[in-house]
Amino acid sequence: MKVQSSKFIVQSLQRQAGLSLIEIIISTGIIAIISVAIAQAMFTTTRTNTKTELLKDIKQNGDFTLGIMSRMIQNARSVVSPCSPGGSSATSLSIMNPDGATTTFTCSVDGAVFRIASVSGLQTDYLTSNNLTLLGANCVASSLEFTCTSVVDAPSRVQITFTLTQQGTPVEQYEQSSASFQTSVNTRTFP
Repeated sequence: MKVQSSKFIVQSLQRQAGLSLIEIIISTGIIAIISVAIAQAMFTTTRTNTKTELLKDIKQNGDFTLGIMSRMIQNARSVVSPCSPGGSSATSLSIMNPDGATTTFTCSVDGAVFRIASVSGLQTDYLTSNNLTLLGANCVASSLEFTCTSVVDAPSRVQITFTLTQQGTPVEQYEQSSASFQTSVNTRTFP
């Protein structure tokens, strides 16, 4: 009897030692679902990081450009571009610097990129990077706009407005980034 019961125990253990085909298919399916979820999370994180970096670059460039133009306009002897009580709008602005030289802020074409530039004499300094462009089909239709308002017995006020977007057309919709910038600056001198 002992021989038969030991034989039965060994056979029972042999049957339980392996996995059935159904168990293997179910565990493979669970692993596949978990793998897809992990891959999707990684792609989403990569997309979010790409968009964040693009927006950060645009924001830094726009803030830098606004800062440079604001300081130069505030410290200018005068605004050379026309200013009117109702506000004169233009795509460029000329100022007279403290040293008597004239500087013009304008859209300038650099290859295929429309950039904001500061032009003093024969020197052109770009204020935005070459991987960003002004929104618009060309410099005439760009988003760069200056509105100069003169007030009697008060400093002139210049409103600066522009929109920067990344250079080129991104492949994916989630990579498209642009930002608008606007500020108003009073000159320190009276007209």
